[in-house]
Amino acid sequence: MAFLVHDIVLDESAFETASTNMTALSQRTQDLIDRVDRLYNDMANALQTPAGEALDLEAESVLVKPIEDLKLIIDHIAATLNTIKGSGYYKDIFIKYNELNNNIKIN
Repeated sequence: MAFLVHDIVLDESAFETASTNMTALSQRTQDLIDRVDRLYNDMANALQTPAGEALDLEAESVLVKPIEDLKLIIDHIAATLNTIKGSGYYKDIFIKYNELNNNIKIN
């Protein structure tokens, strides 16, 4: 007969800390995007040549776009953490886990 004997513990303060940290990371990532964008715009303006225009186009696709994509992921994680912190979001999962564990013990 099998039994589920491991307790799963969620630390609400860890969700709170993670949510706060991810929100701060999102802001720092946006600041990085803005700085990189300004840097390459300034360089492209300083190089008023076709090479300067090519540099500006490459900066967008090679440096800025991947950071923007990363920010989308960070924002999604931050939003998810914000949803689950302090809400008992996983409460139903633990109720079902306990029901399953009790059913296994009975059988």
